[in-house]
Amino acid sequence: MSLDLNSPLAELTGARQTMLSWVRTVESYAAIPDVYKDSCKAILEDYHPFPYVVLTPKNSDNRQQEKITEKLLCEINGVFHVWECIGDKIVSTSYPLKTINSLEVGNILLFSWLSISGLTSDGIISSTTITFNTATSRFLAPFIEQLRPAPVDVDEADWKLELAKFDYLSSSNFKFMNYAREGLVRGEKVICSILQPRIRKHIFTIFGQKFYRNRFLSHLALLTDKEVILIGDDEKGPEIKGKGGRYGGVWQYIPIRNITAIVLTESGDGLVTLSIKLASGDLRLDKVFEVSKKPVLEDFKKEFERLIG
Repeated sequence: MSLDLNSPLAELTGARQTMLSWVRTVESYAAIPDVYKDSCKAILEDYHPFPYVVLTPKNSDNRQQEKITEKLLCEINGVFHVWECIGDKIVSTSYPLKTINSLEVGNILLFSWLSISGLTSDGIISSTTITFNTATSRFLAPFIEQLRPAPVDVDEADWKLELAKFDYLSSSNFKFMNYAREGLVRGEKVICSILQPRIRKHIFTIFGQKFYRNRFLSHLALLTDKEVILIGDDEKGPEIKGKGGRYGGVWQYIPIRNITAIVLTESGDGLVTLSIKLASGDLRLDKVFEVSKKPVLEDFKKEFERLIG
């Protein structure tokens, strides 16, 4: 017998609290919660066969301690639809897949999120963040796959050679080596990658003991023939004691077609900023590196410019 989570007799046990954070699929228009039906009726009521639809629960953002709204999601004919329940109102947003500038996927232990940003069907620059329990990430995987390059059937030996391009990270950052491999879509060709270990600032010294503060966490910039991929630690993630890193990670995926330029800016404090300018609006993503990385960053920029011709 299944547990009715809405029953007033159901106790708010630890198990039930966990189940309330689960994502679930919706199999028909009739099964959509009533609060959404008027807003999604024109798109979903008569669509056959019924598309892949997911309901994500309202919960808390463990990083920001903010409440997250419930959302209904689907993708139809190259458009990603989001219906968000805010109080007793539904706010709908639609993103044509081709105008999505960037996709961010993050996870810290049991907390995961998916953020998309880009131009909506109404021509407005917007972003949407969807949070979920990591154990239910498989329900969001089809959407992530649609927002990323399509995999290509390539020879296994050739694919292993691409993955082996991250072997150099095995001694310096084994976690990022695995994250880079996980983030690559089969068939993508790795052009170059740059690892930046965390950058710390000396704060003070007491009895000969130096104390530091993190300025920038470890991150990896990766250029493929289809995307720029940025991988890093999350500032809100718990630290791994004695390791200098943090649990979990963040992947940002930016399609090459939606990047207008890559700019390098050197500051006077021994740092260089890699700025990725996006197609929609005056938006950009910045990553900071030590000035010693400038030659490889220049190669990164040149290879990007070669790709866009």
